[in-house]
Amino acid sequence: MACTADELFRSHVNNCTRLVDQAAGLLHAAGAQGLSPRGGSWSAPEILGHLWDSAQLNHLRLLRGLDGEDLLFPGYDQDRWVALQEPAGLPWGCLVEGWRCANLRLLRLLELLDPAVRTRPHARHSLDRIGWQPFLASQPASLEDLARDYLGHLLHHLRRLEPQLVPPLPLPPGLGRASLPLETARLRLRAFREDDLDALAPILADPEVVRYLPGPPRTREQSARTLAWFRTQQERDGCSAWALETRAEGRLIGWCGLAEFDNTGEVELLYCLETGSWGQSLASEAARACVACARDAIGLPRLIAAVLPENTASRRVLEKSGLTYWKPGRWFGLELDMYHLEFRA
Repeated sequence: MACTADELFRSHVNNCTRLVDQAAGLLHAAGAQGLSPRGGSWSAPEILGHLWDSAQLNHLRLLRGLDGEDLLFPGYDQDRWVALQEPAGLPWGCLVEGWRCANLRLLRLLELLDPAVRTRPHARHSLDRIGWQPFLASQPASLEDLARDYLGHLLHHLRRLEPQLVPPLPLPPGLGRASLPLETARLRLRAFREDDLDALAPILADPEVVRYLPGPPRTREQSARTLAWFRTQQERDGCSAWALETRAEGRLIGWCGLAEFDNTGEVELLYCLETGSWGQSLASEAARACVACARDAIGLPRLIAAVLPENTASRRVLEKSGLTYWKPGRWFGLELDMYHLEFRA
C-alpha cells in the first residue's frame, strides 16, 4: 500500500494528540514535585508554563498564516514571559489542563487545515529566527514546516520533564511492509536476531564507527539495548535498521534500513558499517536497495536522512542513492545537514 505525504502528516498529528492526552495523565499523577527536569534552569512548572504559552502563540501563528502572503511572525523573550507569569504559583492541575487543552486545540486546527493551504510555500517567512529547528531564510517555508517545528519543540521539552512522557511514535498502519530479506549483488539485509549481539557489539565499540553517531563507543550492554530496539521497531512498524551481512560469507558488517526519525512522523534512511567494509561502495549498494524498498514495497511519499556536515563519505552515499540536500537540522544537540528524496505528493 502507498501512503501520501498528507496521510503521513495526519498520522503524526494523530499520534501527537494521543500522546498529549496520555502525558497529561502521567503529569497529573507525578505532580510537580515528582519531576526532575533534565538540562536548563527551568523548573517543571516553568517548562509547562512555557509550553502553554508556546501552544497558544503557535495556534495564533497558524491562524494568521492561513490567508497571509507571508509567514513573518515576531519572536518573544521566553525567559521573560515565564518569569512574569510565575507559573509555579498556579495549581499543578491547572497548569497541566491549560497545557493539555491549548495543545489539543492546536492539533485540532492542524487536522482541519486544507492540505493545499498547509503546504503552500512562502518565500517570506521568519522561521529562521523563531523556529526551534534551524531554517534557511533563503528557503521557502510552509505552515506545515511551522507545525512540525512546534511539535518537535513540544516533544523535546516533554522529554526534559520526563523521558517516559514521549514513547516512540508508530508509523501509519496503512504502510506496506518490507519483504525481507532484501538482496543485492554482494549483500543481504534481514531483520536483526537476538544472536547478532556478538557481531554487533564490537562494531559499536569501535571509536571510528561511532565518530559520526551521537554518544561515545557503546558497551556491550548498550549495544544489547540498541539491538532490542531495532527488533521492537521492526515488529511494530515493519521497518527498522536491518542487519547487513555479506552474501558470500553471511558475516554481519553493520546495518542499513528505514526507521521513524525521532518522533517526527518522517522515515529516515540510516546505515552504519564496520571500518573493514569502508571504501568498497557497500553502503551505497545497501542504501539503494532500501530506497527502492521505501518507494515500491512500503509506499512512502518521501524519505529523509540526517548527516553531520563533515561526514563527506556519508553525503556521497546519500547522493548516489538519489537524495539531495534539503535543509539544516538539529538532533541530540548536533548540527546536521538534512537530505530528502520525494517519491510522490
